[in-house]
Amino acid sequence: MQAPDVTLKSVVSGRAINLRKAGVPLVLVFATQATTEMASTFRTSLREKYPDPGKLTIASVVDVHAVPRLKRKMAEGALTTRYKEVSGRLAPGQEPRDYIVMLPDWKGEVAPALGLGELADQLGIAVVAADGSVAGVYSGADPLAAAIALIGDANART
Repeated sequence: MQAPDVTLKSVVSGRAINLRKAGVPLVLVFATQATTEMASTFRTSLREKYPDPGKLTIASVVDVHAVPRLKRKMAEGALTTRYKEVSGRLAPGQEPRDYIVMLPDWKGEVAPALGLGELADQLGIAVVAADGSVAGVYSGADPLAAAIALIGDANART
């Protein structure tokens, strides 16, 4: 299965990522309000295992399709605030644009296209290989082990 041919753009850094043409393996993280802290811990642990952002992109996909058009600036402001909070925790020399990738999904189309249903209190992830194929998706309590296995599958495809 190929990843959706969708380009998402970070509100803060302006970095745009086409899910099918990222060029490196891509881990997409889908958190809900209930799993925000789990997502943060997951991203940190995964980045410790794969420290080079040039070899693996970790991106949070934020489903904001329910935000009315008139309130999008408020949603963008919230993402900007979170970006600044997280960038303040980076080690010296780490470029926030490379390490903090927050992609609003204004249409709410990415998670369903990848086969991730209602997440509620589950963290969802999807791993896309550099060739745009979906290595797999996971939702549950142990996303790190699943991500590591799926990244191995993604790397085997290149």
